[in-house]
Amino acid sequence: MRIKMKLANLGHAQTTESRLKIGAEVKMGWVRRLRKKMLQEACCFEWQNLIVEASRKGYAELEELQRNSYGILDKQLKQEWSECVEQRKQMVRPPGSKRRPKSPEQRRKIAEANAAKWADPVSICIY
Repeated sequence: MRIKMKLANLGHAQTTESRLKIGAEVKMGWVRRLRKKMLQEACCFEWQNLIVEASRKGYAELEELQRNSYGILDKQLKQEWSECVEQRKQMVRPPGSKRRPKSPEQRRKIAEANAAKWADPVSICIY
């Protein structure tokens, strides 16, 4: 498409022969792109099946998982996440504040970032 636009803005009309050549090349590009996309999808599907089978079998010392183990693990993760959300909702908030309070881990990270910022002489510039 870009080639056609460039040629259209070139300033002189193209012959029918050159137009046919351009059209054929553009179509070949589309065909190549479609083949490449189909090959990638096929490879992706094969890899997904291999990964599922390997994760189902597990290591040599581990027991073999069930076919729906992904669903079971997904439910467990969703349940843990909902429990975490409920726990955060139950945290005491200071009056007048609509933000949820920061956890001790967040406070520690913020303090470390501030200390690093103030320790760096380049970041402290007074204009």
